[in-house]
Amino acid sequence: MQKIAVIGLDEQKESLMTKLMDFGAIEPSDQKNKLADDEYKSLVTPDDGHVKAAELDAEINKAEAALRVLETFDTAREPLFKTRRTVGRDAVAKMRKEQEAAAEDVRRVLELEEKLRNTNDDINKLTQDEILLKPWQNYGVPLEVSKTAKTVVHMGVIPAVTEISEVAEKAEKDENAVVRIVSGDKDMNYIAVLCLASAEENVISLFKQNGFSEISFKGFEGTVSENLKRIEKEKDVLRSNIEEIKKQIAQMASMRRTIENYCDILSMEADKEKIKTKLLRTKKTFYMEGWIPERLTKKAEKILQKYDCCYAFAEPEEGEEVPVMLDNRNFFVPFEAITEMYSLPAYRGFDPTSIFALFYAVFFGMMLSDAGYGIVMAVACFVVLKKFNLEGTTRKMIKLFFYCGISTIIWGALFGGWFGDFVQVFSRTILGKEVAIQPLWFNPLDDPMKLLIFSLALGVVHLFIGMGIKAYMQIKEGKWFDAVCDEGFWYLVIVGLLAWLGGASISPALPQIGKWMTIIGAAGLLLTGGRHNKGIGKITGGLSNIYNITSYMSDILSYARLLALGLATGVIAQVVNTMGSLFGGGAAGLIALLVIFVFGHALNIAINALGAFIHASRLQYVEFFGKFYEDGGEPFNPFRKKTKYIKIEQEEE
Repeated sequence: MQKIAVIGLDEQKESLMTKLMDFGAIEPSDQKNKLADDEYKSLVTPDDGHVKAAELDAEINKAEAALRVLETFDTAREPLFKTRRTVGRDAVAKMRKEQEAAAEDVRRVLELEEKLRNTNDDINKLTQDEILLKPWQNYGVPLEVSKTAKTVVHMGVIPAVTEISEVAEKAEKDENAVVRIVSGDKDMNYIAVLCLASAEENVISLFKQNGFSEISFKGFEGTVSENLKRIEKEKDVLRSNIEEIKKQIAQMASMRRTIENYCDILSMEADKEKIKTKLLRTKKTFYMEGWIPERLTKKAEKILQKYDCCYAFAEPEEGEEVPVMLDNRNFFVPFEAITEMYSLPAYRGFDPTSIFALFYAVFFGMMLSDAGYGIVMAVACFVVLKKFNLEGTTRKMIKLFFYCGISTIIWGALFGGWFGDFVQVFSRTILGKEVAIQPLWFNPLDDPMKLLIFSLALGVVHLFIGMGIKAYMQIKEGKWFDAVCDEGFWYLVIVGLLAWLGGASISPALPQIGKWMTIIGAAGLLLTGGRHNKGIGKITGGLSNIYNITSYMSDILSYARLLALGLATGVIAQVVNTMGSLFGGGAAGLIALLVIFVFGHALNIAINALGAFIHASRLQYVEFFGKFYEDGGEPFNPFRKKTKYIKIEQEEE
């Protein structure tokens, strides 16, 4: 990255911002902190784009809401992957001219959505009225009649546990009231109480003492039955209205593309306004600072020269927060997804993507370790990549799994796994004569120790490369002695231990050589481990450094998971095939074998591919990255067309 500073004419700002957005390689940084400096404060003011940006964001929210409505009622089949449509500059110019029409489409869709919401609210209100009235269906008095000249009627509920007959008898005897139970359920009894107006207070007090709660039917006219019939008719009309509104919205589904275009046009305009808030200005000029990849500075110069701008490039200063953009060759780009899932490296750190990529593919292939599964994965990913115009992390992940599928095919062929032992089982069960595909190397199920030793050896190489990267970073910073003490001595100890303990199988001299390598390395670690400490810390630091041998041994043993997951895949595959063969030969046996084959192996692929992905990532994150990785990088976020639905073709200049 390089810093870029630009001073340009205010009258050319709009045009230049459009051009820089097309260029898409400069990340402007906020300059408001400069206003704390009195010298700057007397010369410049912050540019203002907040108000217009807020207005545009509000319009974008409306358009997105309209799209969600149309998507809900669109009967067209949604694609497996949503991708952006590629359009030319002429098409974009046409979209800009159609903005008013698109805004009107948004208004119409939202208007219909509001009508639909209001109609549903009306139905809900009627439903609530219906729920209120249903227990009173047997009540024949018009609901608006609640009193006469000398009597009053109170309607309400009383708990079912209350002895209503006793309360009613007392009210009827003492106050000449009339009590009727209209209906009841396990919780409540619905009652109507008729009494003289003069006795109303005593009667209602009696019932309230026993849990009576009055229900109001204010606003209702006519009997309950009449009201229920009216409600049902009104609901039928409203349901019909809803269907009509839904039909109208569905007919507007063809507007989705127009509104999507409108959304992206507004987004680009809003982004330009938001970028202005990071600029400073005078009456006739503007000032911008930001970041740009060093390899693109020449292209930026050509653009800025056309606008007669004053500009300068500079190297980042020590301690400055610099955004990070990973830059790898085409083959390694998919593996950037693994790095990004962990955390971007610090700007002055090290990007290990191109180094761990091969290890990642190898680890994944060893853990899935079935050529049949690899073929399924590789073919599926290849079809998706060809059929869909994927971008960003989704494309990286699909391409990553394609490479991992190729690796799985290779390791499956080496280990002899073709959907487990399906070829043998099929030929033996259905054809009556066993045919076997021999492994190109060996079958891990027959010789697991061989795979374990190979896995641990591969792990040592992986860890040594991580340690080598750390040494490289230290040497690059001029810390040669640290590289020798922190990594060099550990190389001696680990290699020495391996030669001491297992070298006899290669050469009788190796154990003795390994012994002295271990002693020299351990002595170096002991003497230099506390070199940065003072006093007794120099000794304890060395002892602590030696104790780290347990950590290194633990890291090496972690690679045994390559054996464990590889065996798990093979064993489950064989179990599936054995289950399929239990039904014998013939047509019925063939059908049963194929059905169990499809479902069983599909489940095995899903489970163990997920396991391979997780554990291959873990070996990078914990064992490999743990040796050198400095994270915390902020992603480079350039000012560019951040469109969601359309991808604008870049014109060659």
